[in-house]
Amino acid sequence: MKLKVWTDSNNRLLHWAYADENRPVGPTDEGFDVIEVDDAVGLYENHASIIDGKVVPDAGYDPDAARPTPDASPEQQMIAALYARVTKLEDGGKNE
Repeated sequence: MKLKVWTDSNNRLLHWAYADENRPVGPTDEGFDVIEVDDAVGLYENHASIIDGKVVPDAGYDPDAARPTPDASPEQQMIAALYARVTKLEDGGKNE
């Protein structure tokens, strides 16, 4: 498959998108390069480089660990507090 990739001056991947399969591989006048890859694995924006037309992900980068975990909403916090109180009441206060 062919991809459009935008890189900075150090060949760091900034953005990518699918390209028309009929486009030639290489730099374009439009400010991006067209590369050909077998699959879209390792295309982590700001965490990969494009070297000789190949995607090179940063060593040790884990995209799942990099995802922020959202804070609980006030409603979720209230439900958790109520659940804790109910559990405590049903236990008869034994697990305080």
